[in-house]
Formats: sequence, structure tokens, C-alpha cells
Amino acid sequence: MREPKHQKCALHASMRNHIMRYWPRTGNLNLNCDIKICTSLCCRNCPVLTGDEVMELIAKIREEYALELDPKKYFRKAQGEHGVYFAVKMIKGQCIFLNKEKRCRIYKCRPVLCELYPVIDVDSVDERCPAVKENKLSVEMLASLKKRYADEIDDRIKIEQTFRFV
Repeated sequence: MREPKHQKCALHASMRNHIMRYWPRTGNLNLNCDIKICTSLCCRNCPVLTGDEVMELIAKIREEYALELDPKKYFRKAQGEHGVYFAVKMIKGQCIFLNKEKRCRIYKCRPVLCELYPVIDVDSVDERCPAVKENKLSVEMLASLKKRYADEIDDRIKIEQTFRFV
């Protein structure tokens, strides 16, 4: 029987592994991301997904970490002007997938919106992020992340102005 991938390393990867996985698609970046400084600001934004994206995420988590997620436990329905979506549940203002050490328990499978942080919209970045405040992200890096946002985020989610939990 195959050993689950989660036993090999994944849940407590170092930030170096985080950076090496995150940045290859967007270029070479020397970012020293220290969650002690920002207490995981990236995980205080509530990613909103389509129903298909939720099912895909659940399948990836099952494959990568051998975990079964009940969608009702981890996601809330969110009504937008153009449809019904699913928001990752937040606990005390932080993502339900954070562990006690403020590390993502589904890091290798996290939603694209999480992966693109600090980009939070096609033309917006989270100014609270220390990497943004300290200009650690090059113009090229931010442009690349914004392009990925434009290309990879569902068009319906991009045009929504607000979501109402239902």
C-alpha cells in the first residue's frame, strides 16, 4: 500500500519550501516571508470559489493529504450578483485551514486566490503585506501575479463587487 504523501513532509514545510513552490511560475524571487512578522496576513482574506473549484480542491486535498473534507464544514455559501459561490470558512478572522503555528494545512493544494497573494484583484495588492510595504516584490513579479489573477480567476468572481453569506 502506498504511503500517504502527507506523511512524507507536507504539513510543516519550511518557508523556503513555500517560496520555492510558490515563485517558480512567476519568476525568481528572493523573498524572506516570515509569518511571525505578519501573523499570516495572507490567510485573513476569505477566498471565494465556484462550486467546481471547491470540488477540485477537495479532490486535490484527498490525493495530496489523504484527508476527506466535508464541504459544509469548510465552506460557506456566498451569494453574489451573478451567482452562488463558496467562501472558505474563517475562524476568528483567519482561514479554517491554518494550524496552531499559523501554517496552512493544505498548502500544496491551496486555492489559486491564496497562491496569488498579495494580489487581491486584477489591479490591487494587499498593502498590509510586509513584502509589499518593504518593496520586496519587483514590479515584474507583481505584474506576473496580476496577469495570473486575470487569466486564472473565474470571470464571474472577478466581476462581483460584494458577497453575502447565505
